[in-house]
Amino acid sequence: MKKPSNKKSSKKKKRTIKWGKDNPWFIGTVGGLIGAFLIGVVLFYFFGHREHQIYRAIYMTSINNADRLLERSMAEDALAIYNDIANKISARRDRELYATVKNGQGVCYYNVALVKDKEENLQKAISAFYKALEIRTVEKCPDDYAATQNNLGNAYRTLSEVKDNEENLHKAFEAFAEALKVYDRDQYPTGYAATQNNLGAAYGTLSEIRDKEENLTKAVKAFEEALTIRTIEGYPDDYAATQNNLGNAYRALAQVKDTRDNLFKAIKAFKEALKIYTLNEYPLEYATTQNNLGNAYSALAVVQDKEGNVARAVRAFEEALKIYTLGKYPTHFRTVTANIKQAKAKMR
Repeated sequence: MKKPSNKKSSKKKKRTIKWGKDNPWFIGTVGGLIGAFLIGVVLFYFFGHREHQIYRAIYMTSINNADRLLERSMAEDALAIYNDIANKISARRDRELYATVKNGQGVCYYNVALVKDKEENLQKAISAFYKALEIRTVEKCPDDYAATQNNLGNAYRTLSEVKDNEENLHKAFEAFAEALKVYDRDQYPTGYAATQNNLGAAYGTLSEIRDKEENLTKAVKAFEEALTIRTIEGYPDDYAATQNNLGNAYRALAQVKDTRDNLFKAIKAFKEALKIYTLNEYPLEYATTQNNLGNAYSALAVVQDKEGNVARAVRAFEEALKIYTLGKYPTHFRTVTANIKQAKAKMR
């Protein structure tokens, strides 16, 4: 007879895994999933951000190339680059870059307008500047806001030459005033001077419509204010440009008051500009300023030293014709040759 066994039953109990929050397998699995998700998010952000930075660098290189083309007076080529970038970016994803491109487009359209389709391209320039200003606010981007407002003012001033004269000049003055809210003389001297120069040009344009003496006086004041910053030593190119503008303002002012004195001031300003605008380095600017100088001498010949001033006028016009040849610049050539005939006619 078998003795009863004292051993516990060899039959094993079945274990069941409970997937509770305290179960280490559960914690490990969920933790792994969360970790994988987070790693995925980080990688997505990293590579997405990196891709964005790469494209941004490419676009900035293209913008720099476009700006170099602008400096070489190749506005249409620069515009093609800006338009290409504008088609590839959005204001939502990269607001700063978008605003830069829109401002650049506006500058290109403005420069193209000086050559062809003036009204159409100026309207496009103005539209682009307003798009930039939707992002370049005075609170968030004061420097860029002022620069774009200055550009907008120039576009409106130039547009006033072809349509809605006073209305567009009023908009130009508003834009320049906005720029000067930021361009303080001490903090932003170059921006301040540029806006004063442009403001002077706007007053000069307004003088052709009404209140000639008053607006020319304001133009002279603005140009002279710009020249307190734009010195020949510090900013030779800008100095020459503003001196040429000042000369034109004084020459126009001579038509309504102090003829002799204002013509002397005009001649002095043109000669200052020609210290920088040499025949070899700035041929077009040289020709323009020589033509302006010739007109000033021609007007002075009516007041004094007729023979001497006519000779000086003709000499200046002939200098202009070294650049304004019939083959290259037929319109300018005809204008200058007509000026020579008018000057010589004063000797009869």
